[in-house]
Formats: sequence, structure tokens, C-alpha cells
Amino acid sequence: MRQIDDNKFSFSTRTHNDELTALLTALNATKAGVVITDCLQPDYPIVYCNKAFETLSGYSRNEVIGHNCRFLQGNDDNQDQRTRIREALSAGRNCTLEIRNYKKDGTLFWNELHLSPIKDKKGKVVHYVGVQNDVTRQKLADQQLRIEKLKVEKQLAEQQSSLTEDENFLTKLMETLNDSVLILAENLTVTKVNTAFLNTFHIAEDEILHRNFFEVDNGRWDVMGLRSLMDHLTTKKKNIQNYLIEDVPTRIGNKILRFSANFYKHQGRYSLILTINDITELREVERRKDDFLSVASHELKTPLTTITASLQLVQRMLHPETDIRLKETLNKTKTYVDRLENLITDLLDASRIKTGEIELTRQAFDLDAMIKHVADTLKKTYPEYTLSINGFASNYYLGDQLRLEQVLLHLLKNAIKFSPKGSTIHIYLSRLSDFIKVAITDYGLGVDFQYQKKIFETFYRVDDIQKQYPGIGIGLYVSNQIIKKHGGTLWVESSIGEGATFSFTLPLKRNNHDKENYDM
Repeated sequence: MRQIDDNKFSFSTRTHNDELTALLTALNATKAGVVITDCLQPDYPIVYCNKAFETLSGYSRNEVIGHNCRFLQGNDDNQDQRTRIREALSAGRNCTLEIRNYKKDGTLFWNELHLSPIKDKKGKVVHYVGVQNDVTRQKLADQQLRIEKLKVEKQLAEQQSSLTEDENFLTKLMETLNDSVLILAENLTVTKVNTAFLNTFHIAEDEILHRNFFEVDNGRWDVMGLRSLMDHLTTKKKNIQNYLIEDVPTRIGNKILRFSANFYKHQGRYSLILTINDITELREVERRKDDFLSVASHELKTPLTTITASLQLVQRMLHPETDIRLKETLNKTKTYVDRLENLITDLLDASRIKTGEIELTRQAFDLDAMIKHVADTLKKTYPEYTLSINGFASNYYLGDQLRLEQVLLHLLKNAIKFSPKGSTIHIYLSRLSDFIKVAITDYGLGVDFQYQKKIFETFYRVDDIQKQYPGIGIGLYVSNQIIKKHGGTLWVESSIGEGATFSFTLPLKRNNHDKENYDM
């Protein structure tokens, strides 16, 4: 293997297309996860992963390309193996070890990792191949034996307690919960119900206890959504969390209900613990909030446009000898009006995202030139900061130029906002396989690991940062949705006090199955 091109890989002159196809087929057929990193790019980004790696990690290819392999360790950075990996990469040698990794859903697994360098004719390491196998079962075998032993001892101890005490404990536990709770036998007969359920749905205990769930309230709950849910639960015996069913007909009207279910087995029989949350009012509050934001933003937009136009007219009408203090006052006013206009635009975008009314205008444009233009504009506005551009991404990209400019402005202004004056903001551009990657690095406050996913949610602000740098927490949410709509991913890597790197990838090719809507 000689190098990795813009799309997949290119091989030596003696290797033909059919050999390439056979190799890629073999890589995708193997049960071992395989990734390849580019050692000539900053931070050794991943440029290839096979299907087995997607299965192993739970991440899709779109979420993997452009990341450094350490993202699999999450916040678990206290491992000697990481030092061994860095030493091997620095020395350009092979490395085999076992390391703790985490899947996309947070599940821990032990990874048997084999690293091998690929060198060019001059002996320079250009790529690294990582072969990965899940050895969790072997690694945890002894631990599982101990757990099973403890379970047996616990079961023996529990059997020594009276059934009456167990029943009393379960009843008291259910009554302490604010959620509605039902316990169903395997045939869906209701064996226990708590007061919260009876009060919420205006049902008496003798109307539901010892009855089949679908016979409750004269069969009112026997609707297609609930029937499908129960069939799935009783057939698969799998737990579920936060399963939403809308328009459930209850005595108190049609409701939006959120269900969670857990199975437990006692004396060879399964029982189902069902918790129910009525979120109808919460949904209505969210709808009203979104409606208010939309209406308020539209109402503010019109007078603000008039104010902006009037300010511009006054500035043009000023006599050259006008008092400098008046000019400075008008300039400051224009600056704050522009900020207010950007804020209202973000609010409108957030409202359109929620309702699915925002669309992209896809046209070909020079992405590198656009990024340089945005950086040059900000240099004039913030002359005390240095914006450095490194690398190249693409001079021909098919996407919404204005929306991507909006993303870049948000990320760069954030980097400037949270960095001390005189700092340098680095913009790294690269092409990795069939993706473009843009990374923006600052040396400011940084973002704690526990907040690194939450900051992309609507109106989320970290309390400590909010005190120093007020805002409404919407720019990153809008930016994330725009990148998602382009088929890419946006993420942050950071440590407190050491700055942050916000990166996003954009696919160079649009798949036929790409969705034209937002993931809500």
C-alpha cells in the first residue's frame, strides 16, 4: 500500500482494480475492526474504517472519519497503554496491547489492538493500520465468575427472607415514585399498581388490579401503538427506555405517554415493570415556547431592519467635520444593532429547525476561498487576534455556502470570545478519504468533558462560563444542525484551561439515502 487518495486507497503499480476491490471486500468481510490513520495530517486522523469497526464501536463511518483514535477512550485517559501507543507511533514501530475503550452508547469493552506502520520508499511513516478485536469476554471472565457467585449468595440470602417482607418493600418502593408504575405478569395481568397511576389516570384500584392490561377501562388502552409495544416486549423479553406513544385515549383525554419497561425473573417466571410518564403538558409548553420564539423573532426583525437602515443613512449623511464622539456613538450603536440582528437570526433558525422549515441551497463554490474570506473579515473586526489557516480542503464543494459561512463565523467568534487577547486561532483544513475536515483550535478556557455533548443542545449554557460570558446558547445548536443537514458531523475535543478544538467533517459525495431533514 503506498498512499490513501481522496476516495479510498491507491496501491502499487502491479496492483490492479480487481485486487483493490478484493482487498476492500476482504477488509469488510473480516470480523476484526480495521482503521487506517494518516500520519501526514495533524493529530493522525482516521481515513478508513471497515464494517467490523463500525459494529465493534457502534459508530458509523461518517462519525469516525477525521477523528483521532483516542475518541474511543472518551474521558478515560488514565491508562498506561496510551503512553505505550504514543511511544510506538513516535518510534514508527509495531505495537500490540489491550486497552479500555467505550462504544458510542458508553458501553465499556476491552480492545486487543495491533498497530502497524506503513512507510514510504524513504522509510517515512505515512499511515498506521490498527486491527482491533473485542476481548471483553475473556478479560472479564474471572470477574463474571465472582459476580455470579455473589448473585447466588444473594439469592440464597433473599430466599431466607419472608415473602411478606418482600411484598411490603416492593409496595413501599413503588409508592415513593412520582411516576406511574404497573407490574404485569407474563400474560399481561396487572399484579401491582401504585397510587401515582391511579391518581394520574383517574382509575380505581379494583378497576385494574388482577385484570388484563388491555381490558382496563373497558379496553380504552387497547390501541395499536400499545399493542405493538406489548407484543414486542413479551416476544423479545428486552427492556426499553423512553418509548413515546401519542394520542393514547385515557379518561382524561388523549395523552402523549412515555413508556419504560424492565423485565425481572422470579422463581422461573417473568414479570414486567412498566413506568409511564404523561408528557402532554410538557410537549404543549415546548410548542408554545417555539411559537413564541418564532413570532417574537419575526416581530423584532421588522423594526430592527428599519433601525439598521436609519443608522446607515445617518452615518452617510454625517458631515466630515462632525464631532468624533458622535461618530463613535453611532458606530457603537451599529455594532450592537448588528449583534441583536445576528441573535434574532439565530432564534429564527432555531425555530425553523424545530419545525423542519429550513432548507439548504446547494451550489458549487470554493470552500477554501470562503474560509479565507471569513477569516480575513474577522481579522479586520478583531485585529488583536491572529487567525492562521493551514492546509487545503476543497476548491469545489457542493453545499449551502451562506449556511456554512454561518457555521464558520459561530465557531471562530466563539474561539475569539473565549481566548485571551493576542491569542492565535488556528484553522486546519484537510481532505480525508471522501470527506473534508475543518478544525478550529483555540487556547482559551476549554470545555469540561461532561459538557462536550450538551453544549450542542438548544439553549444549553455551562453555568461557570455563563457568569463570565453571557449568551443564550444557540449558536452551536444551529451550527450542529446545519452540519448534520450537509451529512457531516461536528464535535469538540477539549480540556479545562487548555483550549478547545471544534472540528467538523463534510462528505464530498452525497449518498442517495441522505435525508433532507434534521435529527431532532
